[in-house]
Amino acid sequence: MVIGAKSPVDRRRKALERVNKELSRGKYETALSLVKQLKGKHGCLSAFASAKLLPKKSPVIDTLGELIDSVSRSFESVSAEANSVRNFQEHKAITSPSEEDWFAVVQHESGHFLVGYLLGVLPRRYEIPNLEAMRDNVTGRVEFVGFEFLKQVGAANQFMKDDVDLSVSQGYISSKTLNNFSCVILGGMVTEHMLFGYSEGFYSDVVKLNNVLQWRGFTEMEKAAHIRWAASNTVSLLHSYNEARVSLAKAMAKAKPIGACIEAIESAISRHYM
Repeated sequence: MVIGAKSPVDRRRKALERVNKELSRGKYETALSLVKQLKGKHGCLSAFASAKLLPKKSPVIDTLGELIDSVSRSFESVSAEANSVRNFQEHKAITSPSEEDWFAVVQHESGHFLVGYLLGVLPRRYEIPNLEAMRDNVTGRVEFVGFEFLKQVGAANQFMKDDVDLSVSQGYISSKTLNNFSCVILGGMVTEHMLFGYSEGFYSDVVKLNNVLQWRGFTEMEKAAHIRWAASNTVSLLHSYNEARVSLAKAMAKAKPIGACIEAIESAISRHYM
C-alpha cells in the first residue's frame, strides 16, 4: 500500500468536483467531456451511459408487462386531458401540498435523473421545491445536456398555434436522442408507478413528449407504439437499478450538487451490482 495514495472513490469525488465547477459556470459541454473521460480513460464512472435500450421489436418482459401497461395507460389518460390545460393548472394550484407530495416529487425527479445518467445524458441542474414553493405551484425539474432541441420544438409549437402548415415546423433529431429523451421523460412517471401503483400525472412531461413526437411527424399509431417501447425500456432500467435510484433520491432530497448525486449512483451500483 502506498502511503498517501488516494482510493478510486476519492479520485472520483475529486474529479466530480471539477464537473460541478464546470456546470456552475454554464460550461455544459466541458462538463460532459470530463464525465466521458472519467468513464473511458479513467473508468471511475462505470454507470454513465452503461444502459442499452431494447430493440424496437423486442418482446415485453413478462414479469413487467402489467407495469408497462399501467404506465402506457397513464400516459394516454394525461394526453387525453391535453385540451384542459387551464383546468389542470387551477386544480394543481388549489391543492395543498403535504410532505407526502414533496416525497413524491423527489422520487419522480430521481427517476428522470437516473434514467438520463444510465443512458449517457448528463443532468446539468435540478430543482426540488420545498413545500412553500409547491404551494405557489412550483414543480420539480431536471435539465440535461443534449436536450437543447426542445427550444426548437417550442418554436415549432408556436407555428402550429398560428395555424402554420405542420410540415414547416417538423424538425430532425437523431433516433438515439429521441429514444433517450423519451425514456428520460417517462422516468418520473414510471418511478411513481413502481412506488405508489399510480401516477399523479405530471402534465408537463406528457406534453413535452407529445410535442416532440408531433414535431417529428409521428402518426397517432406510431406515437402509441413508440411510447410503449420507451415505457418498456424505462421500466426495465428502473426496476434493475432501484437501489441506485433510492440512493440518488436521498441525495436530491438534500439538494446535493450534481457531482454528489452522481457519486450516490456510482457508489450504490458498486455496492449492489458488482
